Formats: sequence, structure tokens, C-alpha cells
Amino acid sequence: MTDAVQTPITFTDNPLNPLEELLYAGLADPTQMGAFEQVMLEADLYAVPEPDSPGGTPGDDGAKVLRPGEQLVLRGVVLNDGRNTVTLFTDPSRAVQMFGPDTRILGMQGRKLLDMLKDAVILLNPADGKGLMMEPDQIKAVLEHAPVSASARRPSGAVELADIPEPNHPIALIGRLNVAFRDMKIDEAWLARARWNEARMMGWFLDIRTDAPADEIIALCERAVRGLAFGGEVFDVGVSKPGGEKGVGVKIR
Repeated sequence: MTDAVQTPITFTDNPLNPLEELLYAGLADPTQMGAFEQVMLEADLYAVPEPDSPGGTPGDDGAKVLRPGEQLVLRGVVLNDGRNTVTLFTDPSRAVQMFGPDTRILGMQGRKLLDMLKDAVILLNPADGKGLMMEPDQIKAVLEHAPVSASARRPSGAVELADIPEPNHPIALIGRLNVAFRDMKIDEAWLARARWNEARMMGWFLDIRTDAPADEIIALCERAVRGLAFGGEVFDVGVSKPGGEKGVGVKIR
């Protein structure tokens, strides 16, 4: 569902990030568009919600999770032929350029956002960028790309946790989590090395203590580490109430 407005569409040549570089390469050479589509599904895309839509309330900052039953109402533009579109952006600054400095911006994984909008007409980067219009049949075709899995799925069975020697601290992973924790209401967090003996698999276990909803915290952590190379290992998150025994591993909060 959109609330479309009449907005002029202009185009320039100034990619702002690696995703846009792939987009521009695909627009110049259609044989390279598949690489952009696959990365776009795993990267964040940005939209502008209406004030009464989730994520659109002024002053309600911070990361959110869309709850069952909630409906996004996103802003769009009207094409010359009269059709309404949903406007999406590959960089948040493009949304600000189009809708103004007080614009509230919603970021979501491309695959999830496109799946929600698969019956709409999407206009990507309509202001001050190379645009890409996607019809419903094109959106559904893009969604058929297989997911790029950065980490393995959590196996069943008991998990053994172990401390991580300082020389082996996963600096990139800890850095991503520290950035994400700025927007999360959590009390403490530990990152441990994990082994699932029955499945003969290794990985990482993030033990978080908070009163916030567990599904929201897990979703935000998974989003924070998206794109990191886990080499086929597992990244697992456990959420429990504050207090109790001290966690295992590196204390990162």
C-alpha cells in the first residue's frame, strides 16, 4: 500500500556505495544485473514510511521489528502513465534528498522488503540516482535467487561453550555487534566459541541478557552480522532475562 505523490524523476552518475556500483554496472551491461540482484536481496534497502505506519512515528527512534498484523504504508511517486509506485533506495541519503531532511527512514533486508512488495511497482532510487523500475513479475523473478548463506543453520542437540583466547577474538564480529548494541536495550552479552558434538559443527554463541522481546533482539543481531563470512560455521543467539550465572566467553556488553 502506498501514498503516492507527484515527484519529478532525475538521474545522475554518482554511486554512493558498493551496492550501487553493482547496480550501475548492471544498468550498463544487463549480463551483470544478476550480481546486483543477488547482493540486493541480502543487503539493506531503505523506504520512507507514512507517519501512521510502523517506523514512521516522529521521535520513536531505534531499531524495530515488524510484528504480525502490522502493515507498512510506504511513500511513492506517480509515474507519467498514472501508475503508483513504492520508492525504495540503496542508500538512506537518497531518501533524504528526495523527501527532505526530517524524513524517517526504514531499513530492511532486501529479500524481506521485496517479498512484502512483490505485487507492487517499485521504483528504486528515483531522485538523483540511476533508477530501476521493477514490475511485479520482475520482483518475483528476482526473489527466486537462492539465499546467500553466510553462516550455517543451528543444528539440534546440546551445545558446548568455551572461552575465546584473546589472540583469537573475532574482531570484525565483535565490532559489528558493538555497533548494533547501541540501538538495543540489553544489560549484558557474552560471545563464546560453540561446539555441537552430535552434528560435528562449530560456531559462535551470543548470550544476551535483556527484558526486551527475544525475537526482536535475535532479528537485530542476525541483521547486524549479515554479510560476514562464517566459513560454514554457525552463528547462534540466545536471549534470557537479566541476572543469573555469568556467561561464557568474551563479555562484549
